[in-house]
Amino acid sequence: MKGASAVLRTIPSDIAVGAWVRLLECHAHVLAALRTELLPECTMARFDLLANLDRADGQPLASLSRNMLVTAGNLTGLVDRAARDGLVVKRSDARDRRVSRVYLTRRGRTLVQQMIPRHARAVHRTLSPLAPQEQGELRRLLGKLRAGLRE
Repeated sequence: MKGASAVLRTIPSDIAVGAWVRLLECHAHVLAALRTELLPECTMARFDLLANLDRADGQPLASLSRNMLVTAGNLTGLVDRAARDGLVVKRSDARDRRVSRVYLTRRGRTLVQQMIPRHARAVHRTLSPLAPQEQGELRRLLGKLRAGLRE
């Protein structure tokens, strides 16, 4: 039976594991900064919902679920709570009554338009240790990784 050190030597590179750990750490720091910036007015999940609708209002629930990378069950609860708070409304699709579409209300649009600049400022602050050129390179590399993961 091989010992732990022998097993580790058979792994192609510890660089990948180290990169993964750093990615997770950075993700946690960015999310913490964004939560601090958006709360108490808006949770990250609610901001994501409202920002998605700000980009393309009237999306079907299935489309929102895919865009937000959340399950249909999680999205349903999120939409229901946002509707309860007067930020969105759900309506049946005019062409297919089986499909529900989600729309921002005036109150929801006002909130998300206040939150988007705050969110952007927080993102800029958290990425400020990197020069703009480095941020572009990071974006390119993450895009390459995303494309590879989708294959």
